[in-house]
Amino acid sequence: MELNRILNQQLFLYLLDMEVKRARRYQNFFCILTLKINRLSSGNSGTDFENCYQQLTKCVKEEFRESDILGSVGENSLVALLPYADRSAGCRAKFHFESCLKYYDFKKEGYEVMVDKICFPGDGTDTSDLVKKLLGSEAR
Repeated sequence: MELNRILNQQLFLYLLDMEVKRARRYQNFFCILTLKINRLSSGNSGTDFENCYQQLTKCVKEEFRESDILGSVGENSLVALLPYADRSAGCRAKFHFESCLKYYDFKKEGYEVMVDKICFPGDGTDTSDLVKKLLGSEAR
């Protein structure tokens, strides 16, 4: 998977809308994992953040499937849309990714990565519901 496969927010939200329409038509489930880098202290420079973002991107490239849609919804967040993943599959993917993050020492550089999941249709029945949850988790 190439780094350029991480979509910008506008394109990711467009593909999310397409996935919602497809999932509603065919009665499929899907999940979105959000990966947010939070600063633990205010004494870090931008180069530390850039290093953390690159490490997170590397981990994402290694762990997600080719069919997953990867995007960015802010300067410190990555998201992954997992087609055909119901709530339990989303929980397993979240747990798996959190386990993989143990091998990256973000705290040494003053950051932590928070992983959250949003499921369709459990957390929203249309695109606007999911976007509110997605961008709401970005604001936290």
